[in-house]
Amino acid sequence: MALISVLLVDDDEDDYFLTTECLRDIREQQFEVTWAATYDEAIYLLNERHFDIGLFDYLLGARTGLDLLRIANDLRLYTPIILLTGRGDVTVDTEALGLGIADYLVKGDLEPEKLERSIRYSIGRAATYKALRESEEKYRGIFEGSMDAICLLDAGGGFTDANPSALELTGFSNHELLQKKLSALFEHESDRLYFTQKIDNRESIRDLEATLITADKSIRTVVIASTFHQMPARPGEVFFQTILHDITRRKKAEQELLIAEKQASTGRFMRMLAHEIRNPLTNIDLSVGQLLAEHPEPELIELFDIIRRNSRRIGKLVTDLLQSSNLGQLQLQTVDPQPLLEQSLAIAADRIALKKITVYRHYDNRAAAIQADPEKLKIALLNIIINAVEIMETGAGILELGTEQDGNSFIFSIRDNGPGIARDQIHQIFEPYFSRKQNGIGLCLAGALSIVQAHGGRVEVQSEAGKGARFLVALPMV
Repeated sequence: MALISVLLVDDDEDDYFLTTECLRDIREQQFEVTWAATYDEAIYLLNERHFDIGLFDYLLGARTGLDLLRIANDLRLYTPIILLTGRGDVTVDTEALGLGIADYLVKGDLEPEKLERSIRYSIGRAATYKALRESEEKYRGIFEGSMDAICLLDAGGGFTDANPSALELTGFSNHELLQKKLSALFEHESDRLYFTQKIDNRESIRDLEATLITADKSIRTVVIASTFHQMPARPGEVFFQTILHDITRRKKAEQELLIAEKQASTGRFMRMLAHEIRNPLTNIDLSVGQLLAEHPEPELIELFDIIRRNSRRIGKLVTDLLQSSNLGQLQLQTVDPQPLLEQSLAIAADRIALKKITVYRHYDNRAAAIQADPEKLKIALLNIIINAVEIMETGAGILELGTEQDGNSFIFSIRDNGPGIARDQIHQIFEPYFSRKQNGIGLCLAGALSIVQAHGGRVEVQSEAGKGARFLVALPMV
C-alpha cells in the first residue's frame, strides 16, 4: 500500500489533531501528514516539497485557503486540494470550484469514510487531469513549435486557431485571421471553389497546391492538407485540422532552373543559327563585291547597295540575338553602380524621346561599390528600360528610375505606368520567347535576368494588371 503524503494547512491546533485523527481511522490507507500552522509556512512547504493531496482550512488568519490555492495554481503545482471550512457556504463553494478545488468538506461533518472517499476521488481525478494536461501541453507544444503553418477551421472553413507559423505565413495578426475563412486568401477562384466544396461536403483534402494572397498582398505558394474531424460525443461538432506547407522558395528555384535550362538551350540554338546564317551572308557579300567590280553601272549599284544593307542588317540581328543569349566571360571590376543606370538611360534616349516619355529620378547618393562587368550590366539595365518604354502609351508614359541600399545589396529600381503584368504572367516574362508585345521576340528580359544572375544578383517584379510594373535589380555590394 503506497503511502499518501498530505499537506494539512490549519491555524487551529485542535482542528489539526481532529483531522489527523480522522486520517488515522482510515484503515485502508496510510498517510504521512505534514502540518503547516500558518499561511507563510504553507507557501514555503508548497515550494519545497511535493504532496499527493492538500487539506486547506478556509480561514487562515488574514488570508484564506482560496488565496493559498491561487498561489498553488500560479506555481503550477497541480496538487489536488480539499478545502475544509467550519460551515457550508454556497458562495465559497462556487468560488473554490472555479479555482479548480478538488472537493469541499465541512469540518463538522468530517468522518473517516467521507474523508477517505474525498481523498481517493480527488487523487484519481488529479491523475486524470494531469494526463490530459500533459497530453494537451505536448500537442500544444507541437502545434506552436511547428515550422509548418497549422490551423484549425470550423465547419464553414473559418479559422478558429492558428499557430505562429500560420500568422507569419499569412501576415495577419491572430485577431485578424480569426475573422477570416481560409478560402478567402486563395488567389485563384478555381482553388477557392474546390476547397469550399470539400469543406461543405466534410471531406479531407490531400496535397492541394494553391497560391495565397497575404496581408501585404504578396503571393505565397503552399501545399494544403486538411483533415476532417468529428467529435464522437457530439456528432454535430466538427472541425478541420489544416497544414499549409510553404513551397514558395522551392517553386521560385524550380522556375529559375527552368529559365536557366531554356536560356542554355536558346544559347546553343542561337550559336548554331548564327553559324548557318553567317556563312551564306559572307557568300552574298563576296558576290556583291565581285558584281560591283564587274558591273559598275549606276542602276545596278543602287540594287547592290540594297542587297548589302539588308545583308548587314541580318548580320546585326544575328549579333544582337547572340548577345542576348550568350553572356561570355564577365570582366569584373569594382564600379560605382549608380552611373551605370544613367548611361543605360542615355542609350535609350532616342526611344524615350520618340515616345514622349517623362523620366523621374529618385537616387540614393550614398557611396556604394559593386563587382560588375559594366558593359554587360548596362545591357541588362537597358533591356529592362527598353521593355518599360515600349510597353507604355506614347505621350502618357512615366518612367521612374531609382537606387537604394538595403543591407549589403545595391538595388536599381525601374518603374513604369504601363498596363502592368497579370499575376500568372509575372514568372513567365523572364522565359525566352515569351513576350507581351505584338512584335516582340521575348529575349530582352530573359537576357537581363541571365546577366544579373551571373553577377550573383536577383531580379524581382512588383506589378498588378492595370497598375504598371516595378523591376528591382539587386546586386551584392563590396
